[in-house]
Amino acid sequence: MNDPIKKTLTVPLSPADAFALFTSDMDTWWPKDPFSVTGAQAKVAFPDHKDGDIIETGADGSTNIWGKLVAYDPGKFLSFTWHPGRDPKEATVVTVTFTETEDGTRCDLTHGGFDILGDTADAVSNSYLKGWDLVLGCYASAVKLPVRA
Repeated sequence: MNDPIKKTLTVPLSPADAFALFTSDMDTWWPKDPFSVTGAQAKVAFPDHKDGDIIETGADGSTNIWGKLVAYDPGKFLSFTWHPGRDPKEATVVTVTFTETEDGTRCDLTHGGFDILGDTADAVSNSYLKGWDLVLGCYASAVKLPVRA
């Protein structure tokens, strides 16, 4: 059984602004090279409602669904299935909470459900350990702060 991955960082933004940066502004900071299906020129759209799809659109117009938003409370938390480049039946789950602090907003990311991947669960989970550090580093850089894992 794989333990969920947990990452935390604090950004000097209000919870509402930190949430908006993570979601509606995702295309501005997401590291598409190497973390996209179609490459660095891809566009990423995060939905603004429950049951909406996280969609990557390639330079050629092709689309790939990365996951589906399953819980959404703006400025507080979100949870989504996650399967970029994989079958939706192999989706893991990512949850992010946004908590106001004296220094801004603490963002707590949890990524779990790797057991659904069977024999590849350990390898995929291990790749996300470093992958989320890079992704959250890009998120933090969007507000000019280092990541504290």
